[in-house]
Amino acid sequence: MTKTATTPAEVAAARLAPVVAEVVEIRQQIATLQAREARALARADEIADEWADAEAAQSDAEFAHRSVAAELASALRVSDRTVQRQLADAERLVSGFPATTAALEAGRISLAHARVIVDAGDRITEPALIAEYESSILTYAEAESASRLRPVAKRRAQWFLNESIRERHAAAAATRATQVYDLDDSMAALNITGPAVLIHGIHDRITRMAREVADAEAQAIRNAREAVKVAEGAERAAAGTSAADPARTRADQAREHLDELVATRRSLDAIRVDLAADLLLAGDPVAHVGASHTNLGAIRATVQITVPVLTLIDSPVDDPFDAITLAGHGPIDPETARELTRTAPGWDRILTHPISGAVLAVDRYRPTKKMRRTLAVRDQHCRFPGCRQSTARSDLDHTIDWQSGGKTNVANLGHLCRRHHTLKHHTPWTVAQKAGGVLEWTSPTGAVYPDHPAAGVQFATDSEFDPAPF
Repeated sequence: MTKTATTPAEVAAARLAPVVAEVVEIRQQIATLQAREARALARADEIADEWADAEAAQSDAEFAHRSVAAELASALRVSDRTVQRQLADAERLVSGFPATTAALEAGRISLAHARVIVDAGDRITEPALIAEYESSILTYAEAESASRLRPVAKRRAQWFLNESIRERHAAAAATRATQVYDLDDSMAALNITGPAVLIHGIHDRITRMAREVADAEAQAIRNAREAVKVAEGAERAAAGTSAADPARTRADQAREHLDELVATRRSLDAIRVDLAADLLLAGDPVAHVGASHTNLGAIRATVQITVPVLTLIDSPVDDPFDAITLAGHGPIDPETARELTRTAPGWDRILTHPISGAVLAVDRYRPTKKMRRTLAVRDQHCRFPGCRQSTARSDLDHTIDWQSGGKTNVANLGHLCRRHHTLKHHTPWTVAQKAGGVLEWTSPTGAVYPDHPAAGVQFATDSEFDPAPF
């Protein structure tokens, strides 16, 4: 017996379900076509290779690839440089990662997932090891977003690389640089390439500062609006009296001040840029200190790294299955990790399952806020499917509401960013927490989307414990 939709939410869900199914089907068809296009481009690249091999001079061989790219570009009405790059990318995907290409062709993953897998595994040289890498990552790719896939793919790829992370980091660190790119309208972009821990720390610090400034600007606008209300009330009360003109002047000034604050209010990105310019040019956020009630000088960068305890011993051998990871990025070199742990004000000790990698407990020598630390390590980001908002900017939510009898323990808590926290409480979306910290979300249409904790996948020594595809 079919239940008749009665509430507006139920009516919307009944109408939405076939639309969701249609969009999913369309995306699968797009993925199939993208795989077909990649195979065709790879064949074109193969033709260029055969032509180039037949040429005697190396310079003529390069022209073979240019000519093939120009032919396709003319037919597609795009740049031949773009096509030449696409030919190389397609050949790399189709020839180097056949299982990933097959998954894309079947619509089980998107082109974005395929690119993440190829980019992370591109330095694996042996075909047999590439096949093992693909086998270890594709199940996870089929169950998670491309953005969540990236750090896991980087760590899995490390299992199969010939060079250790310290060797690769040393080579990469030698290429650190800054570049300036001129843009239109008197703008330019500054790109800084450097160790991930430093870059993530820089971004974290200016983001914390920017939020302080943004909150202060928002408060100033609220205060100005209140001042306008007071001034307008005085203006109305003084109407028809000798105090009318002064009251009107004060109200006009209050309105002008509010308009100016609203007009000059900056986005979070704009504040980040202004603060970065302050810090780089003056060494301090001089243009913002004193302009509003903030505590910018006390803000320091925060990064979260996971260091296997044996890595703290300076061993000449790096175990790729015991990698040091920077939250939101992937593996980092041991020397950086040792330096950070040497100066860290405190350590979290994480007890994980030896096979599945699930976080069992977190403690430290001086236990403080143990539950929050456990969940921060377990979740690493918002636990709504596909969301990458960090735990530092998320709320700890009771899966079963406290007022409904839900307990305040690890098995009933999870990080949700403000957007998905409010979605849970103000829409028909529901969530249940299963064993191992898995959050099982049910949409208004009745579809079920499991979200697996990032730590369980990162710490796992066997890809058998990856989340199953939807």
